[in-house]
Amino acid sequence: MKEKDLEEIMGIEREAFSNPWSPGAFLSELKNPFSRALVWEEEGKAKGYIIWRSVLGEVHIINLAVAKDSRRRGIASRLLQRCIKSEAQASYFVLEVRKSNRAAIELYRKHGFRVVAEIKDYYSFPKEDALVMARSGRRG
Repeated sequence: MKEKDLEEIMGIEREAFSNPWSPGAFLSELKNPFSRALVWEEEGKAKGYIIWRSVLGEVHIINLAVAKDSRRRGIASRLLQRCIKSEAQASYFVLEVRKSNRAAIELYRKHGFRVVAEIKDYYSFPKEDALVMARSGRRG
C-alpha cells in the first residue's frame, strides 16, 4: 500500500465499516516501521487490503476489507494468506472481529484462527462485543 492508494482504500473502508478509519490512521500505519500493508488490485483498481503489525514474532492483523462488488471471490482469503506467508517466522497471529461478522469469522476459521477471548463493548459504533481470534505461527 502506498499513499497514492488512499483515495480508493478510503472508499472500500467506508463501505466496509460503520466506524471507518480516517486517512490519517492509514498514513500513520504506512509510516509505522512495525506495520505492513498490502493492496489487492485488479485492472489497476484497489479491490481489497490488509494491514498488520509485526513485533517480536507476534502479528496483529488490524484491518482487512474488500470492496463490496468484489466480495465472495476469495480476495480476503488471498490477502490473509499473503500476510501469513510473509510472516512465516511468527510465533502467533491475533485479530479482533465483530461478534456479528459471521463471514469474517468463517474466513478466519478457515485459516486456522480460533476464538480465544471476547471483549465486551470493544466497538463503540455501533456498540458491540469483539471476538479475539488467534492462530499459531510456525514458531508457536
